[in-house]
Amino acid sequence: MLAFIIGFLIVALTMKKRKEPKKNMLMTSHTRNLLLPPGPKPWPLIGNLPEILWRKKPVFRWIHAIMEELNTDIACIPLANTNVIPVTSPRIAREILKKQDSIFATRPLTMGTEYCSRGYLTIAVEPQGEQWKKMRRVVASHVTSQKSFKWTLEKRTEEADNLIRYINNLCVKNQGNGFEVIDLRLVVRQYCGNIARKMLFGVRHFGKGSEDGFGPGFEEIEHVDSLFTVVTHIYAFALSDYVPWLRFLDLEGHEKVMSGAMRNISKYNDSFVDQRLKQWRDGKMKEPQDFLDMFILAKDTNGNPALSDEEIKAQVTVCIFIDIVI
Repeated sequence: MLAFIIGFLIVALTMKKRKEPKKNMLMTSHTRNLLLPPGPKPWPLIGNLPEILWRKKPVFRWIHAIMEELNTDIACIPLANTNVIPVTSPRIAREILKKQDSIFATRPLTMGTEYCSRGYLTIAVEPQGEQWKKMRRVVASHVTSQKSFKWTLEKRTEEADNLIRYINNLCVKNQGNGFEVIDLRLVVRQYCGNIARKMLFGVRHFGKGSEDGFGPGFEEIEHVDSLFTVVTHIYAFALSDYVPWLRFLDLEGHEKVMSGAMRNISKYNDSFVDQRLKQWRDGKMKEPQDFLDMFILAKDTNGNPALSDEEIKAQVTVCIFIDIVI
């Protein structure tokens, strides 16, 4: 099956007429050409995709092994029409992220980012453009400002107290069983989820929570597990990101995983957003209580709502992603 796909890929790319610069040169806006970084010898048209597909280790480990073999801090790995430029040097990374950030500020279009941003409606994974600029203005004004951090300090402090209380309850509960190990991964994950829900929705739990009222219930565990599943797969290697017409095959199974996780997340998030939108439109809400209210109340220069309902839902989801990652 794999051999058939690669063979078909070579034939399809050969039949497609396209003009490209030389493989070992980087075309710039100036009149000169710059050499690309070193890399493994590519196959015609498809680059190093065969090595990626036949690898016996994760993609990032394969790339790192190639760079160690070449003894380089920056490499160029052609994958079909895309040159992947991995960097391991802090100095080069600073050059890219600080000095040349305007060149590298955009984001790649991938299957994972399309799902998590609900069609590129948010700020975090949105390619640079008008939509990104609009979302950046809204987020900078209502979420990342110093006023917003002070406004949410009480919520974050309260959740930190709940975290300590929950761990203490677990210790007391297990006191008669000796020194039983506490799963801190579950505890810290749910702590991040609770903070995100508190700041965005004004609630700690979607359901009743645990018996003591401080720990997660089934709904919170499913919600946070789905969030981490999406974060894990956002930029996971998918052949369809480089050869889009292979997406329907879902060779790695990532799309099935992403779609299922996003359904779980939307099941919980969207109901809160829809309910809150109705409350504001019915005049039942007067003052903003959380970030969701801030997104709903955001206005453009003409005094109209800055965000559509779908944009609000997408940005709320991405805000939770950012919270649990950071």
